[in-house]
Amino acid sequence: MNQNIFENISDLITSGAFLEAEQAAVDLLEEIESKDDGSQAFVIFKFNVAGFLVDIGHALSNRGYALKAVEIFESLESRIEGVIDPHQYFYNRANAKCHIVEQVSTFDLTFSSIETLVEAKNEYWKSIKEARKVNEEFPEQYVNLANCLKRQFRLSEALWYYDSIREMAPEIPQSWINRSEALLMLNTVSNSYSGKMLHEISSGYNQASRSKFLPPDYAAYYGEQAERFRQGISENDHAETKKEFEELSEYRKYCCRSSLTLSEHGLYCSCAGAARDNLTIPLAATTVGGAFVPQMEAVLNRLKSEFSMARRCYFEYTEAEIEIDLIHEECFTDLETNECLGLDFEKLRTAFRLCFGVLDKIGFAICEHHSLKPKSGMVYFQNFWQLDRDNRREKFEEIKTPGLLALYSIATDLNEHKNGEWKNFKRLRNAMEHGFLVIVHPGSVDDIFGAYELSGDVELVELDVFEKMVEQMIQLTRSAIFSFVFHFRQKGLEESVPTGPTVSFQRVNLQM
Repeated sequence: MNQNIFENISDLITSGAFLEAEQAAVDLLEEIESKDDGSQAFVIFKFNVAGFLVDIGHALSNRGYALKAVEIFESLESRIEGVIDPHQYFYNRANAKCHIVEQVSTFDLTFSSIETLVEAKNEYWKSIKEARKVNEEFPEQYVNLANCLKRQFRLSEALWYYDSIREMAPEIPQSWINRSEALLMLNTVSNSYSGKMLHEISSGYNQASRSKFLPPDYAAYYGEQAERFRQGISENDHAETKKEFEELSEYRKYCCRSSLTLSEHGLYCSCAGAARDNLTIPLAATTVGGAFVPQMEAVLNRLKSEFSMARRCYFEYTEAEIEIDLIHEECFTDLETNECLGLDFEKLRTAFRLCFGVLDKIGFAICEHHSLKPKSGMVYFQNFWQLDRDNRREKFEEIKTPGLLALYSIATDLNEHKNGEWKNFKRLRNAMEHGFLVIVHPGSVDDIFGAYELSGDVELVELDVFEKMVEQMIQLTRSAIFSFVFHFRQKGLEESVPTGPTVSFQRVNLQM
C-alpha cells in the first residue's frame, strides 16, 4: 500500500478539504477491504482509514462514518496486540463513539442518548490508563476526554482538564474553543456573566483563531467570536485578578490552583470571587419557590462541610510540611512490609473515604426528593439508578436536567456493571472500612512474617497509584456537588407556582 495515499488524505483533512478527503478515504477503504491477507500491515492500514473516517464524519456531520469506524475498530480488537498501541486504539474508538451521538445541545440529551457518550468516556479513561502504564500520555487524550465530559455537563471536570492542557499544550485550538463553550454553558445555569468570564471566553476564541492547526475559515470564525465577547471587558480585569489572588491565604491559593473551590466564579477565575465556597442552589439575590429548596440547602451544607474536610486533609497531605517530632512519636513495629503508616497517610485515606460519604448523600437526596428509592431500599451513589428496571429510565427522564445527567455519568465511572474505569475505587473504600486497605511505598512487597494472612480481605495498593486515585476521586466528588446544585436550581426555577414558602438567599457578590 502506497504510504503517500495516507499522507495525502491526512493533509486534506488538516487543510479542511473534507469532501476530497471523504472520497479518497472511501476509495481506500474499498481497496483495503478486498485485500485482507491477515498481516499486521493490513491491521495498521485499516486502523488508519477508520481514523480518517472519524475525522471526516465529524467535520461533515455524517454519523454513518463514525458507525463504520466503530465497526472497523471492533473487528480489529483481537488483532491489535503488538501492532497497535492499546492507548491509541481506545482513544480512536472513543472518538468514533463520541461522533455517533449527534451534536445536539447538552440540554437535549436524554437518559438514552447519553449512554453512547458514557461508553466513549470509558474508552478515553481506558486510553489514559493504558498510556500511563508506558508513560506515553498525550494532550489530545485529555482534550477529547474534556470535550466528552463537557457534553455530559460535567463542567467542573472539563474546565479542570482544559486549564491543565493550556499549560502543557497551548497550541491545541480545540482546547481553547471548548473551554470557551464550557463557560457559555456554565452561564446558562449560573446566569453570572462577569468581566472575567467574558475575558476568558474571548481569550479562548482568540487563541484558537491564531492557531496554525485550524483551517482559515474556522480561524476567521473564531476571530469574530473573540471580538464579539471582547466588548465591554475592562483592561484592568487581569491585573486586578492577579492582585486579588496574591492576597488570598496559602490554603485558598492551593484550592484555586488545584480546582478545588466550591464557587462558580472559582471555576474560571482566582480573584476575590473565589475566596469563599459560596455555592448555593438559588442564585444571588433571587427568589426560588418550593419547600424543597431549604431542604436541599441543608443537604448542600452537609456536602460542603464533608468535602471541605476531605479537601483540607488532601491539602495537608500534599502541601504541609512533615512534622519530624510527630514521626518520632509514632511507633510502629517494623514488619518489613513497606506499608505507609502514620498521620500523614491517614489524612490521604480520610480524604478518599469522605468522598464516598458525600456521593451517597447526593444519591439519597435525589431518591428522597423524587421518590426514586430502589426496591432494595439501599441507596449507593454508583448503583441506585438501575435505569433498566421497573421503568426507572422513564421516571428519570421525567425529571431530567443536565445536572442530573451529569450525576448519572459520574456514577457510571464508579459502577462495575457499567464498565466504569474507576469501579475499583469502591472496592478499595470497602476494604478500608470493613477490611484492610494496605498502602505501600512503591517497590516489591515481601510479607515475610505473614502479617497480611489474617484475612483474605486485604487490598494492597502502591502509594503513587493511590495518590492518583484520591486526586481523581476528589475531583469526581466536587463535580457531583456542582451537578447536584445545578439540578435542584433548575428544578426550583421550573416551579412556576410555588408549592411551599419562597426562599431568598443573600450572599456577598464579589465577582468582577
